[in-house]
Amino acid sequence: MSTGTFPSRPSRYVVVDTLRGVAILGMIWAHVRGIAPQMLPEAIMGGFSQMSGAATPLFMLVAGTTIAILTQRKMDSTQRRHFRLEYFLRGVGLVLIGLALLPWDNRVDIVLSYLGITFILAVPFLFASSKALCVAASAVFLASPLLARSVGQLILNSPDLRFPQVTYSPLGMLIQWTFTGHSYHATWLLPFLLLGLVLGRLLLSKKLPATTICIAGLLVTAVVYIFFVRQGQDNGTYTRGGYAEMTYDLARALFVYGALIWLASVKNSKIHNWLPKVFMPVSLAGRVPLTLYVGHVLLLFTFETNHWTLVGPQGLWPLIVFGVCIGFAVLWGLTLGVGPVERFLGVFSLRHKLRWAFTAQPATLAEFGFSKRHDENAAATTTPS
Repeated sequence: MSTGTFPSRPSRYVVVDTLRGVAILGMIWAHVRGIAPQMLPEAIMGGFSQMSGAATPLFMLVAGTTIAILTQRKMDSTQRRHFRLEYFLRGVGLVLIGLALLPWDNRVDIVLSYLGITFILAVPFLFASSKALCVAASAVFLASPLLARSVGQLILNSPDLRFPQVTYSPLGMLIQWTFTGHSYHATWLLPFLLLGLVLGRLLLSKKLPATTICIAGLLVTAVVYIFFVRQGQDNGTYTRGGYAEMTYDLARALFVYGALIWLASVKNSKIHNWLPKVFMPVSLAGRVPLTLYVGHVLLLFTFETNHWTLVGPQGLWPLIVFGVCIGFAVLWGLTLGVGPVERFLGVFSLRHKLRWAFTAQPATLAEFGFSKRHDENAAATTTPS
């Protein structure tokens, strides 16, 4: 049985897509669960809640790993500048999409703008050494709760800055996205992205077993939950993103991250053959994550008179939304491939030319082990979004 490093190149992308799919479906579940708290037994809901709460940190870990894969090859100075520009523009594009979803922000805290600012802040670190990344991640991790509390106190008497969704203050929104967001903020998410970049490099070079990540994440999750989360203790800050909460989110994300990579790389033939098939819908969801995010926000609401209101919060509607998202991911992935939002960002960030956005790039069943002969060429051309 292997130690759980990344598998070969074609299946590596399937693993990354699966991790990203788990993250985006966790985000969707967090919103669905919030409007239908009684639709499953409490024990099951509690378990899903614990894992979906770490969906955004997991998404950032995977984003960092994606960067590690894309920067694995040698690049000259011109290529590096272009890559940094791509991620800067990608961040700007996410902010713009988040702004377009502001009408729904009063019911669901839209994460896309926070992710966009995080990408922008990460641009100077994309090609830094792993040691420098660890130092930067640790420094930001330690500073984030203090900055959140300090900046929050500074804007306490300024309604325009404290409630930017009401006043539409650009400066207020930037402060919220960067420092004081209730559900997220970029200085909280940045350490996860930088750590994901380091983990991706170590896994690619086979210097770190995924089992270590999995076990460490599980142990830290248990310790933080028992001694801090369960008792509601977090003295780092009164704002979301205190030390205990950040550690708890990081540990849960690392556990899922390490577990899936380990499962995907074990040499047990049954696991190796069946895992990609079982996780195919999740992996396909990971190829259209931003499209699913935007789509599920729109599906959660219906227009009534002059307000956006939830429909059937205790009925089957939330489950229907979740099912539609998975069904869409499978159908779209097997026919067209890259999602429409991902196509927009690919062109907007200058990573791809305009004609790429109108080209079908379907996944093949062979990528998931449904054919005796694996389609190496099709899998090799797949790159993480």
